[in-house]
Amino acid sequence: MYRILYRHFLAQFFENDLVAPQGELRAGMAGVLGFVAMPGLLLPLWMMGKYSSLIAFIRMQRFVDRDGATWSDKIIYLSLALVIPALAMLLKWDSLFPTRLDHAIFAPMPLRLSRILLAKAAALGTFVALFALAVNAASTILFPLAVLGDTGTLWDAVRYIGAHFLATMAISLCACTFLIALQGIGLTTLGLERFRGISAALQFAVLTGLLTLFLLCPSLSNLARKLHTLPQADWLPPFWFLGLYEVLLGKADAAYRDLAATALQALGICSFTAVATYALSYRRHFRRIPETLERGSSFAAPVWNHLETLAGRFTKDRRRIGLLMFVLQTFIRSHTHRLLFGVFLALASAVILNDVLTVTLVTSSETEIALSAPLIVSFFLLTGFRFLYEIPADLPAHWLFRIAAPPRPISFHKLMLAFVLVVTTPINFLLLPLNDAVIHSVNCGLLAVILAEALFVDFHKIPFTCTFGAAKWNVTYALFLWFLVFIFYTWVAIRVEMRIAFNVIVFSCACAALLAVVYWLHRRRDALWAEDPTLRFHDGQAPAVQTLDLNG
Repeated sequence: MYRILYRHFLAQFFENDLVAPQGELRAGMAGVLGFVAMPGLLLPLWMMGKYSSLIAFIRMQRFVDRDGATWSDKIIYLSLALVIPALAMLLKWDSLFPTRLDHAIFAPMPLRLSRILLAKAAALGTFVALFALAVNAASTILFPLAVLGDTGTLWDAVRYIGAHFLATMAISLCACTFLIALQGIGLTTLGLERFRGISAALQFAVLTGLLTLFLLCPSLSNLARKLHTLPQADWLPPFWFLGLYEVLLGKADAAYRDLAATALQALGICSFTAVATYALSYRRHFRRIPETLERGSSFAAPVWNHLETLAGRFTKDRRRIGLLMFVLQTFIRSHTHRLLFGVFLALASAVILNDVLTVTLVTSSETEIALSAPLIVSFFLLTGFRFLYEIPADLPAHWLFRIAAPPRPISFHKLMLAFVLVVTTPINFLLLPLNDAVIHSVNCGLLAVILAEALFVDFHKIPFTCTFGAAKWNVTYALFLWFLVFIFYTWVAIRVEMRIAFNVIVFSCACAALLAVVYWLHRRRDALWAEDPTLRFHDGQAPAVQTLDLNG
């Protein structure tokens, strides 16, 4: 029975709950772990030339400081070892403790709660260990061999491999136990009802911190020689475990020994707190589940009624109003869509925080950061909304829209565009002087309208009702294309604005050109709708016979 429970809980952790079960976006265990292992496999090969004796000889370098040169690379490996397993744990935030389905299945059975707890804990430990090993296994062997090259002895290689393995696994364990302890403390002190109220905000804050650390990793690695002796290193976990790394190698100075002590203290506190609070809160959580079933909110009903009344002032078509309310309520109530939207918000926050922290660490222009902040926010909000519209909510129910949808749906991009402008415009007036804020708000608004129109120029769908054919995507090409769009939308656009904003005539001509692009995109969208007014409910060719899943 214990083995059956263990396999059940382990399978739960590897289930993909980011889309509806009927969707096509399903990642197997081997594929996910293989993707996670790629940085540890490729980075040592890319860094090999840095420690090559032959290349040093060609460059006529008589002395190569291998130990000092490795600090920046070790920060990268330690940051990856922290971020990737923690992100995997964060995506399974709601699965760390028993779900309502677990209670419905196991409560009637003659099973001791301690056995269920041990099986869940063992499955959780296996999940953490698999991701930690996938991230660290390849670099554990390849990085020490690349650093030592033709120098050192067999004992040096063994000690280096052991130090790398212990340091990276320790930081992975510390990050994962911190998340378990965080949730355990919240459930123990606040209770299930109150903790649910702050759980989403807490999840978003941790996600933002992890992504910020990941984006800040190159800057931290370049400043590793300087930062490890400064007080700022006490706030950066990768530097704690870099100190542990150096202590294990026997090459630590006083600063690294202090950081290693901090690492061991953090690991001990997180591990002890996670074990203690997990066992206590698991028992309480399991018993309180029947008392905390999902209930409708009495506050939400009048809000939806007011929104529906407000929408009725703009259109009398009840089908359009119904579509609008469906989109809004799906976005608000769906945990999957809120989680994915949180990822895009966290990315925007992480990019901005990365820029701010870079200014504090190195010399940079604060004006560029103030100008880029609203554009970064609008880019991730618009692309986030566009991506979320592709994720289905409940595919078997989309037959209703097939028979009741209006001949031409609402322009959904206008809904999210209004939200983006309301959010980003105050940012300009907070960060910039009045005249600059007005000019930058006009530029940001036009760029946001262009991006929104471009994203929806061929959108012949109702949000949340179409299958998601992720298997047909070329992920590498898509990421490269979106990176170029992001660079142009933020970095290039800011520099163009800084050059032309002081010339009223040139700035007016540029705004007129942007308005012409908006008009062309709008006409292009109308032309495509005129050519094919059919709504799409399948990403790809529709089946010959539509069963609506009526056969089971």
